[in-house]
Amino acid sequence: MPSALDVVQPVPLQAFIVTLRCVVNVESAVDADMVSERLRTICLDHLDEEEGDQVIVTQVTDSSINIHPTESLVVLKRARNVLIRTRIKECYDNARSLDETIHALEHRESLGDIMPTYDYGRLLELAEAILQRGENPLD
Repeated sequence: MPSALDVVQPVPLQAFIVTLRCVVNVESAVDADMVSERLRTICLDHLDEEEGDQVIVTQVTDSSINIHPTESLVVLKRARNVLIRTRIKECYDNARSLDETIHALEHRESLGDIMPTYDYGRLLELAEAILQRGENPLD
């Protein structure tokens, strides 16, 4: 008769998040996306998807100092969309604040300009597009 010491009990697996920082020097954002996908695939080759292991590229950003204002707005809009997707009230409040900043940056040419009033209904339309239709509006 086997003793309790002879019976091997499976140890439950714990989930860990591993963050890697890769810096790549490429000619364009498209090239950076392609490299990130290659790196994701290579990492996935060393993991066990059946155990729930996964690799997700969470961000590919330009680290140069000279960021064009349009590119800055796209980064802010993506962040706003991510905050909305969380469905957490505090994140939604931050998304609204970020959208107000985006509005100011899009409409103000100089510090003395009077800009159009922010449309608070706009965020509801964005949330509907993101949460119900699965869109990622960058306008």
